[in-house]
Amino acid sequence: MTSTSPNALAPANGSGIDAALARVRGEFPALARRHGNQEYSYLDGPGGTQVPRATIAAMTGYLERSNANHEGAFATSEESDARLAEAHAGAADFLNAGGPDEVAFGQNMTTLTFAVSRAIGRMLKAGDEIVVTRLDHDANVAPWLALQEERGVTVRWVGIRDDCSLDFRDLERSLGPRTRIVAVGLASNAVGTINPVGRIVEMAHAVGAWTYIDAVHAGPHMPIDVSALDTDFLVCSPYKFFGPHLGLLYGKPERLDQVASYKVRPAPDTGSGKWETGTLPGEALAGLIGTFDYLAWIGREFGGADDAAPRRTALAAAMRAIRVTERGLALHALTALQGVPGLTLRGIVDPERLDERVPTFAFTLAGRTPHEVAAALGERGIATWDGDYYAFELIRALGLAESGGMVRVGFVHYNEPREIDRLVDALRDIAGPTAAGSPPRS
Repeated sequence: MTSTSPNALAPANGSGIDAALARVRGEFPALARRHGNQEYSYLDGPGGTQVPRATIAAMTGYLERSNANHEGAFATSEESDARLAEAHAGAADFLNAGGPDEVAFGQNMTTLTFAVSRAIGRMLKAGDEIVVTRLDHDANVAPWLALQEERGVTVRWVGIRDDCSLDFRDLERSLGPRTRIVAVGLASNAVGTINPVGRIVEMAHAVGAWTYIDAVHAGPHMPIDVSALDTDFLVCSPYKFFGPHLGLLYGKPERLDQVASYKVRPAPDTGSGKWETGTLPGEALAGLIGTFDYLAWIGREFGGADDAAPRRTALAAAMRAIRVTERGLALHALTALQGVPGLTLRGIVDPERLDERVPTFAFTLAGRTPHEVAAALGERGIATWDGDYYAFELIRALGLAESGGMVRVGFVHYNEPREIDRLVDALRDIAGPTAAGSPPRS
């Protein structure tokens, strides 16, 4: 990375940003993969990031030495329980929750959300209202829609504006005395829009509603502070922020206790344990501890956190450093992509509004279907996504469902500017004469 781009990945010892990025990339074994004579380019981060060595080592170590079920009176079970407790503590630090009992793990965000929504549904009655948005991943829409049929609740929709940001007039009209839940995303998994969730939580609480925040796509890109947001529930997925395949739920203690979960009878009646159905994947939880160790290293090495700082402080510093670093990537990508003939980029495209988005970009290319573009990029060793990526309502609101959705690329802190340049060169080649003379669009 050049010094002209905003970047926090510069060590205090004064060594260059390029050297710092090389150190970061060296922590991810997957980044050594080759495609012919080039490096493989992972621009598929919105679907799941790569994992650092610390994560892999922790998972392997658990399976080699401490693989056991929960609450046994023997060494390996006790070691496994200790890792389970540490994973809860680390997750609480990552989200700035009040304590480990405020977080619960599950198979993934979708499974957790269906479990929580169905449990909340038992408290609702016909005529109660739930607010959802057309910007969200369907995992924070479909579970609430199911309650419309099962419980007779009314679902109200918040639409989007031309720049793929939420229409706050719709939100204001949707809120009222019968609103019980407001479900919204912190960042769009399709076009990268960051929603002003703090403001939305205040509006929901003002009418007595609870909030359910999908922070899956925000997880790898920015600090998440549930205490500052004051949300009732928040969900995210560690496999989106450099960890193993897991889902993570936060809930205010009174909410976790107030809602009766679906569980086996011997499971706890209070706290996060009532939401963790069945045996948790010990190796994945051990790996998540490794992910937190890696992020704490980022915070101490590049984010300004003192070596003796608590993990919570180091994790927050890491995510702030990552946010600054990714701003440079976002600016580079935004400028470069808009220079591709025939490419139409959706979402916030004003460079002055970078603080309102994460470096996830979705586009169409004239004369090529999204799948054709993604397949052609894949043949060149560039991993991307095409389709609707479960942003089901957004793609339909944009009128793109019948034409195959969009191509999506995403950048995280281990990506390099030269990968953006490689992507743009490939897109120009794929567009070919079909896009000749077509002006860039946004």
